[in-house]
Amino acid sequence: MINISVSARSLAAARSIDPDVSPAAVRAAVEVAIAEHLRELRRSPVSDRPRPDPQDG
Repeated sequence: MINISVSARSLAAARSIDPDVSPAAVRAAVEVAIAEHLRELRRSPVSDRPRPDPQDG
């Protein structure tokens, strides 16, 4: 399970688009995006996945 918390910066960015958005809605959107990303990773062969940039730390 992944623990997700919505930062003030993320909430402010979401509210710049929709002033009435709730932290729960932002969190739900992030959870959906992560779940979709993980599904995509499971579908793609390992050889097609991007390699991490060693300079990113």
